[in-house]
Amino acid sequence: MNSLPLLEKQKKGNLESIFWVLATVLIIYELFVETESFWLNAICILVTILALLPSYLWAAGKALGLPIFPMFAITFIWTYALPLISDNPNVLGYSVDQRLFAGFTTLSFLAVGCVVWFRLVRKAPVPRSSYRLLTGTKSNKIFFLALLASVFFNIASVAGWLGVLGLNGGSFSLLRNTIIAFTALSSFVLSYKLGKGELTKQESSAIVLLLIGFMISSTLSFLLITSATVFLSSVAAFTIGRRKVPIVLLLTVVLCFSFLHAGKAEMRSRYWGAYGQSSYIQPWQYPVVYAEWVSSSIEETSFRGEENSYSSGAGQTFSDRASVVQMLMMAQSLSPQTVPFLNGYTYQILPEMVVPRLFYPQKPWSHEGTFRLNIHYGRQSREQARRATIAWGLLAEAYANFGYFGCMGLATILGLAYGFVGRLSINAPILSLQSLVAVFLMTYAIQSEWTAGVYVAALSQHAVVLAAMAIFLMKEKPNEQLTRFNQYSAALSSFGTRNR
Repeated sequence: MNSLPLLEKQKKGNLESIFWVLATVLIIYELFVETESFWLNAICILVTILALLPSYLWAAGKALGLPIFPMFAITFIWTYALPLISDNPNVLGYSVDQRLFAGFTTLSFLAVGCVVWFRLVRKAPVPRSSYRLLTGTKSNKIFFLALLASVFFNIASVAGWLGVLGLNGGSFSLLRNTIIAFTALSSFVLSYKLGKGELTKQESSAIVLLLIGFMISSTLSFLLITSATVFLSSVAAFTIGRRKVPIVLLLTVVLCFSFLHAGKAEMRSRYWGAYGQSSYIQPWQYPVVYAEWVSSSIEETSFRGEENSYSSGAGQTFSDRASVVQMLMMAQSLSPQTVPFLNGYTYQILPEMVVPRLFYPQKPWSHEGTFRLNIHYGRQSREQARRATIAWGLLAEAYANFGYFGCMGLATILGLAYGFVGRLSINAPILSLQSLVAVFLMTYAIQSEWTAGVYVAALSQHAVVLAAMAIFLMKEKPNEQLTRFNQYSAALSSFGTRNR
């Protein structure tokens, strides 16, 4: 026998049913939105279908392993598809033809990436004889402690208590990134176990309380992306484990984030200085600050006017803020006719991103690639970019560097990378090294605003944490599923021999 069948088939649960309901509602909405041209509706629907296709393949059990590429592709619905038919002034400033070209580029990108990814995950590979993994109750304790540490770190950071540690830039960066890495892993693994029903009642209550504490403390940095990412990755993990989407919880929290986003600009103006947070928030002040935030959001939602500046972020809706398709359209409208392609200029920093700042104090900021894009296209000066960076995303960055074929090259690279790691996770235990690598990539996949420099910096920093875990906390264990399969095969063979 050259290969073995899939040892554990994926159960559908309610995933496929929910997929079809949400897809149908979304496409009907996109079909009947009034636009300047029906072709805008058509390209929006096509991009949405391609963005949803990987999720369908995974939910239907046709694509195996952890859904890294499906998580990545689905973000293109609110970052590229829906903005094409929205009233976002950043998008309406471009002609119908320019919007259609951006939609076609996105469609091509998703199609190429999906084909490359699916070829790698449509069949199960030969199972490994052993896996390096975390075992026993010790792993749960480590993950709970990591989440608890992340909550205390958030509280201390917002309150200004970390200054007493006297950490320099490199040491603080190392501590922060280590905690972020463990938080990403811990929230995913424990949420997965919660979905699978593998936690006790006390542990289930603890993970819920810790995640709530993390989101409350992290959100008061007035950077919603961190808490939103942890929440979405936790929901994804729970869904994979339970095979059911907690749709009510998901919609409730998304609406809360959208509401808080409305007043975020006002809160930043009150609590942020020129380059960071100037007014620290103590834990006992949380109720007062959140009350201020709710008041600001209500006021902004009720009295948002045309005078609000979109360039500063005030007055933008949550959907407007999520959109990055306008950056792709800007690059397409200016390059190469007016502004030359960057020809890899934003990618030159990638080798430097893998070196820890502790050993390389002159290391460029991870957003250096984003800075270069905004400066090159005249959107921001370097000083402005350091204060508040205008996001680009991987696709727009690829076009700004190498045009349309750069986007196709990026699709191939991401399809191969996500497909390869997803393939490694097929039949692998959730606490194995292979699955935890896939978990990391899933948390990166939903970061729609990152450019390559931010991506590689996060990947390299978290890889160090994962390597340390593999060396000091993991043990090589035989693949129990493969052992049972071999025993079953041997029994069948013996039975057949006796009956000849």
